[in-house]
Amino acid sequence: MKGLIQKLTLKLLLLFVVSSFAYGQQKDENGIYLSAEKMPTLEGGLAQIGKKIKYPKIAREMGIQGVVYVGFVVTSEGKISEPKILRSLAKPLDEEAIRLLNEEMKFTPGYHQGNPVPVRMVLPIRFRL
Repeated sequence: MKGLIQKLTLKLLLLFVVSSFAYGQQKDENGIYLSAEKMPTLEGGLAQIGKKIKYPKIAREMGIQGVVYVGFVVTSEGKISEPKILRSLAKPLDEEAIRLLNEEMKFTPGYHQGNPVPVRMVLPIRFRL
């Protein structure tokens, strides 16, 4: 489990770094930042994901494992909105990834020029038996 968390942390950090250089402080057509001076952070760190995953029984029985990519917006209040599956693995695991975001994860908001702003993010959630 520790190796899983370290790999997930490294991948997420790499994603943040790459997106920061690629987009600067650009906004999408809805005024949501693609990158901010201070990106949102997951309260409690990425280890929270591994602790709170409830592996669906049917997926466990079928031996399904892999990564679900979830896109969402962290609002200026640190809440998650517009969660959607960007890369599916299996419906039960996709549903668990969305549940984690909607019910379990809390973020500190992103900041641009000292003000909290909404930021669009992608989070890979790894499911491993």
